[in-house]
Amino acid sequence: MAFQQRVKAGILIVGLTLLDISGVRALGVSLQKSTARPTETTITELVKSSARFSEKLVRVFASFHTDGFENSVLMEPNCGLRDGTSKTPPPGQPQCARGVVPYDSDKADHDPGNKNLDRALSQGERGTGDKHITAEFIGRFRCIPSCVSAKRFTLEIERVEKLEVVMKDMRPHRPTE
Repeated sequence: MAFQQRVKAGILIVGLTLLDISGVRALGVSLQKSTARPTETTITELVKSSARFSEKLVRVFASFHTDGFENSVLMEPNCGLRDGTSKTPPPGQPQCARGVVPYDSDKADHDPGNKNLDRALSQGERGTGDKHITAEFIGRFRCIPSCVSAKRFTLEIERVEKLEVVMKDMRPHRPTE
């Protein structure tokens, strides 16, 4: 008797599963993973309109800054250049006061662009004090703990594209007369 009940329960589960799958297909919904295109934006927009982008896949062109130990941040591409924009942005230029903290996702482990970023960071001095790194970062944006009272903004990086590294001239310069 118990065996027959288990068989009937198994048939019922299989039947409901097939009905569910055919119902989903009838609605035109795919059972495969979503291949959503990332929303293109800027670091400034992510910070300014964080609720609009929260939990979404985004693509940002940004500069990568790190102390080489544990603190990293994505900022506008012009931040950190020796033209003064890292301290006081000129009128009309993106802000450099706030950024987005990057984290690697599981997908980043298999991304060649992420491996190239790691190689670039290992050049020269630890961190980005002697280099300016820019790239397109694709990942999931989040506000921590929430967008209403965000203490920090994060980007869980899935891919790194169009990586550029410019080594900075760190030699002391003497003023010319």
